[in-house]
Amino acid sequence: IDYPEYEDVEELTSETLLPEITRWIDRIGRILERATFGQQVKKGIDTVILGRPNAGKSSLLNALLEEDKAIVTDIPGTTRDVVEGRVILDGIQLNLLDTAGIRETEDAVEKIGVERSRKAAREADLVILVRDPLATDADLDLPELVEGKQLIEVWNKSDVAPREGLSISAKTGEIEPLLQEIRARFEQGLDTKEALLSSERQIGLLRRAQASMMNAQAVLQDGGLPDMAEIDIQEAHSCLKEILGEVHREDLLDALFSRFCLGK
Repeated sequence: IDYPEYEDVEELTSETLLPEITRWIDRIGRILERATFGQQVKKGIDTVILGRPNAGKSSLLNALLEEDKAIVTDIPGTTRDVVEGRVILDGIQLNLLDTAGIRETEDAVEKIGVERSRKAAREADLVILVRDPLATDADLDLPELVEGKQLIEVWNKSDVAPREGLSISAKTGEIEPLLQEIRARFEQGLDTKEALLSSERQIGLLRRAQASMMNAQAVLQDGGLPDMAEIDIQEAHSCLKEILGEVHREDLLDALFSRFCLGK
């Protein structure tokens, strides 16, 4: 890009660069997706059990924890607040939150619980949506809460009303299909030969590199010349070298020398 006038250097064109940039962006996207999985598994996966009243959310929490932590009754609206618990499945830690059933209600206390359920779902890594096969009215449709999140929809009460698809019975403790789905989701995300980033700093640098390269891609797609995209490509390259330890930013070195006595 810098020296197209040299005869022994192949001149790069937009037609040459764009396919390479697209492949690069795709690969970086896969690495970032797996890095996100890695970070979630490291800190524990914040998991919200969501559903309508009496769908069996509290029974599922108890079955996952193998203890009676949440109150279970046939009365809708029993759960008024978020109930927490933790469980480890083959090394995968789930930070479980059982929530109040989401529905329209005039009960002031239940309204607070419903809003807390919505807030927990927005902040979760994984949403387990428990569906009730015995319900006669429309079930939950909450795209705004689960957008961009891992979502597992499961039919409960298979002991009395089995359904096709992922079906369990939280009441009887028959939840193995759900456990298998959770394992598959997160073990698959980590089972890769791609690079796996280990720190927030590295992930942040890779996101910067991705953004810079996407800017370069946009410039070339809009008809810009390669030299117009050079700054963005160089920025992406610098971020990668910093991840690999091949360059050292001065501000990072200044921070090290200001905080630590490194000696001679």
